[in-house]
Amino acid sequence: MKQQNIEVFTVAGGMKLAVEPIEGATTVTIVWTVPVGSAGDPIGDLGAGESSVFSEMILRGAGDRSSREFSDALDRLGVQRATSSSGYCITISATCMAEQAAETIQLLCDMVLRPRFEQDALEASRELALQSLGSLTDDPQHFANIQINEISIPAPFNRHGYGTETGLKALTTESLRASWHRRCRPGGSIMGIAGAIEPTKIRDLMEKLLEGWSGVSVEPVETAPAIRGTVHDKQATSQTHMCLALPGPREIDESSLAHRLMVRVLGGGGMSNRLFSEVREKRGLCYSVGMSYACGRDRGLTMIYAGSTPERANETLACIRLELGRMVGGVTEGEFSRAVIGLKSGIVMGGESTMARASALAGDLFRRGKVRTLAEVVASVDRLTLAQVNEHAAQVLAPNEVCQASLAVVGPEPL
Repeated sequence: MKQQNIEVFTVAGGMKLAVEPIEGATTVTIVWTVPVGSAGDPIGDLGAGESSVFSEMILRGAGDRSSREFSDALDRLGVQRATSSSGYCITISATCMAEQAAETIQLLCDMVLRPRFEQDALEASRELALQSLGSLTDDPQHFANIQINEISIPAPFNRHGYGTETGLKALTTESLRASWHRRCRPGGSIMGIAGAIEPTKIRDLMEKLLEGWSGVSVEPVETAPAIRGTVHDKQATSQTHMCLALPGPREIDESSLAHRLMVRVLGGGGMSNRLFSEVREKRGLCYSVGMSYACGRDRGLTMIYAGSTPERANETLACIRLELGRMVGGVTEGEFSRAVIGLKSGIVMGGESTMARASALAGDLFRRGKVRTLAEVVASVDRLTLAQVNEHAAQVLAPNEVCQASLAVVGPEPL
């Protein structure tokens, strides 16, 4: 594994910047998170959905460039870019050839510090947001995921981010400009850059481009505990979609890696996991089943999804609960070895991507407060033992824990 030299700086009055040169790379990827997430959006009719509109509008003109001019400028540089909104932040990602990195970063700084927020851009962005909101129930699996998040995560972090029709229609260019400049501050912003770059040059460039940007964002705080329990959205469909959710460790918790391995054995990592084998292959109870683990800074969430027919939905859920109970008995040596190899392969192969590394840098700074090299991450996997995984599984999947799992169902009948 190649030697990695990651440097971390504080620039622009508080923004964290992590830079990782990658030997042999010809591209550069920038991942910039700004603290304008959906958890901090106005409530209801006051402007719910603001963050999702922001993530679209900041691509539609910045600085002295109109929407078309800004898009053309990025296209001339060959920049692949995207924006997305989550509970804590809006994430801006851009990948370009190394020789275009400085110009690309200048355009991204215009996007963050000098967005135009013009009326025609608002109308187009609002229309896209309203279409997304109106089509939520068109994808029952996605809607089941939204429902489980709403009852499994504390407010306001349980918001789906699509807003409401009245909230989206209440947004104006004036309110958006004021809110953006109030919320988008260097204190709370994080940038990860990976590829063919020199850390000190990037630091000096960012200091120059962000000069005068100051302030600290007001981070949203928990206002109510998770609702938990069961929710059913009745739809006259030929399928039943179910999501079962349990709390999981935070990223910084010592048990987070053992939890990740347990989840991989039980319901992740391809078609060799227990849920796929027992629920789908052996019994044919569902057409899709899997387990995932969202590992955050302040909380974690373990979720199992299954899609079945209404006639077999209850049996599917019972079989899933049975497999959760069986996991208390432990992971086998073979399962552990396969899971470790799969996890390490993903880590190492991800290290060959500038996007994966830039995202990891930004994610580590947010969730852990420090960055890790690939070698450090792999070493942590190597230190994990079968006994640690089994001890953890026995605790988190004990009967008294599993019986408290939240359940979201989308389909003709409740479970």
